[in-house]
Amino acid sequence: MANYILAIEAFTTPAKLECTKLLIKKFMGPDGIGQKCHQYLMDKREAEDNWAYNYWLNDMYMDVRLPLPINSNPGMPMPPVRFTTVHDVARFAALLLSGIMKHKELLDSGNLPIDRAGSREKNQPLCMAQYYRPLGSCRRPGLERDTQYLAERGEKSDEHVIVVCRNQMYCVNLKTSSRGRISETEIASNILYVLSDAPCLPTKPPMVGLLTAEERTRWATNRNLLLENEVNQNSILLIEKALCMLCIDEPLPNTFNAYTFTGATPTGYMVGNRDDTNMLHEMIHGGGSNYNSANRWFDKVLQIIICTDGTWGINYEHSFSEGDAIVNVIEKIYKNLEEKQSACNSVPSDPTPERIPWVITPQVDERIKQAAVAVDKAIGDFDLYVYRYKGYGKNFIKQCKCSPDAFLQLMLQLSYFKLYGHFVATYESASTRRFLLGRVDCIRASHKEALEWATAMCQGEGANVPLESEGEDDDARKVKFSIYNKDKLKELFRIACNRQTEIMVQNILGHGIDIPLLGLREASKEFNNGQVHELFNHETFQTANIFLLSTSQVATKSDAFMGYGAVTPRGYGCSYNPHADDITFCISAFYSCEDTSTTRFAKSLKESLDMMKDLMKDETDQTK
Repeated sequence: MANYILAIEAFTTPAKLECTKLLIKKFMGPDGIGQKCHQYLMDKREAEDNWAYNYWLNDMYMDVRLPLPINSNPGMPMPPVRFTTVHDVARFAALLLSGIMKHKELLDSGNLPIDRAGSREKNQPLCMAQYYRPLGSCRRPGLERDTQYLAERGEKSDEHVIVVCRNQMYCVNLKTSSRGRISETEIASNILYVLSDAPCLPTKPPMVGLLTAEERTRWATNRNLLLENEVNQNSILLIEKALCMLCIDEPLPNTFNAYTFTGATPTGYMVGNRDDTNMLHEMIHGGGSNYNSANRWFDKVLQIIICTDGTWGINYEHSFSEGDAIVNVIEKIYKNLEEKQSACNSVPSDPTPERIPWVITPQVDERIKQAAVAVDKAIGDFDLYVYRYKGYGKNFIKQCKCSPDAFLQLMLQLSYFKLYGHFVATYESASTRRFLLGRVDCIRASHKEALEWATAMCQGEGANVPLESEGEDDDARKVKFSIYNKDKLKELFRIACNRQTEIMVQNILGHGIDIPLLGLREASKEFNNGQVHELFNHETFQTANIFLLSTSQVATKSDAFMGYGAVTPRGYGCSYNPHADDITFCISAFYSCEDTSTTRFAKSLKESLDMMKDLMKDETDQTK
C-alpha cells in the first residue's frame, strides 16, 4: 500500500491522495478486511500453481468486451521479401509452415531449451508455458467472459493449418497419421492450389472472418447462430484446432492512411510505395471489409500474413502469450529460412486442400453486413504512426550509463509532459516468468522523481497541470519552475532513472504492486458480500488503472517491429524497439479523441530525444 501511494502521487491531487490514504488506513486497520484478504491470498498461494493467474487473465483479457483487432491483438511486420512469381509466394509460405512444424516437433519432444534470466539473479530459469500454448489453440468468445481452447499436448491426430485467400478458407494438412510430415514441396504445391482455386470460384465467399473482429459479446451471439448448423460446427472446430492461420493478402494501397510529419526521419521499409505505417495497418487489422479484414480469424492465436508484394508478418491473440515468446519463435523460423526461393515443381499432395464450407442463413448474412460497418468504422478511427528515430540508439544510451528501457520510459514521460503539462497513469509490461505461469506485472513510470525531472527539462515553457480537482486553488495546480543548469538536470535525470530501474527490478522479481492489488480487490469480494471494497471503487484507483500511456519494449533481432492500439479512447499506445543506432516507435491513438495525435506525439518524442542528446553529449564524449 505504501508503494501504491508512491505510484500515484505524481498524477493525483493532494485532496484525492489524502482520501486514498484514509481508505487504505480503513482497509488495513483492525476493523478492516485487508488482513483477511491478504491471508486469503496466502492460502490461495499454497493451494494453486499461481494464485494470480486466473485473476489476471480474466481482468486483462477474458472479461474485456472490446474487439480483438486494434484493442488487443498486436501486429508485427517482418523484413519484407521479394516475390517475382506466384511460385515464390507458395515456396516462402511452405518454408514458414515447415518451420512451424519443426518447432511443434521440438515442443512435442520436450527438448525446447529453457530460457534463463539475463540479469538480476542471472541464469534463473524462466517459465516456458507461453511457448507451448500458441500452436493449435484459439480464444472463444463468451456472452460475459471469453474462454480459451487449448490443444491437448501429445494428441495423435492429423496436424493442419488453415490457409485463407480472398476470404476463402482451406484446410491444409502438414502431417497425417498415415504418412507423417508432408514435405516442403508438397506444402508449396498445396499453397499453389489455394492461390489458383480461390480467385476462380463462381460465387462470392461469405465474409465470416469479419464476425471475429466485432465486440466480444456480439461475436459470441453470432457464433452461437453459426453453431446451430452442423456444417458450421465442423468448420469452426477445424479452425480452432489448426496449428495456425496462414493469411494470403492482397496488399493495401500505398495511400492507406499514409502520412509523415515535418522534420521526421524517412521511414525504414519501402515496398513499392508502402511505408512502415501502412504495413503495420495490414498486420493489425487488414484494412477493413474492402481489403483483408475478412481474410482473418482474429481469435486464432497465431496468424501468419503474407502479401503478394513481399510484405509479411504476424497478428497474434494476446491472451495466450506475451510478445517475447511469439517474436522468438517467428524470428528463429525466419533466420532458418533457406536462402534460395526456387520455384517449386507441382508435386501432388495427398490429401489436397479442402475448402471449408459455411451455411449462411439470412440472419447471419445480415450480421456479417453489420460487422463490416462496425469494423470499417473502428479502422477509420485508428490513428497509427510508425516513427523511426535515427539520432541515436542503444549504443549512445549505454554510453550515458543508463538502462535503455529506463531511459526510453523517461523519454515517453517527458514527451507526454511537453504536450499536456501533467503526468498520467502509465503501463509498461514487466515479465514475471521467473514464477510458474508468470506473465506480466506493471512498471509505472509516472513517479514523482520523473515528474520533477520533466518539469525541470521544460523550464520556462510555462506548462500547467490540468488535474481535475474541484474546489482546489488554481495556484496549487501549477508547476513551479526554477531555472536549472545542465549539471542539475543531469542529477535529476539520474535520480529519476535510478527510481525507474528500481521499480522495474521490483516487478520482475515479484514485488510489483498491480498484481497484489488485483488479488486484494478480488479477495475483498469474499468478505464484503460479493462487492469490492470501497478502496478499489474510489476514483483514484480507477484513474490509476486507466492507462493513458500504454507502453512496452518489444526487442527484435531482425528489423521487425510490433505495434498495437491504445487501451483507452483518450490515450496512446506506444511500443518501442531500440537498435544499436536507431529506435523504432509504433504510436497509436484514436482520431475521435481531439486531444490526441500520433504525429504530434512523435514530434514531441523527437524533441525529447534530441534534448537528451544535447544534455548527455559531454558524458558520452568522455567515454570514447
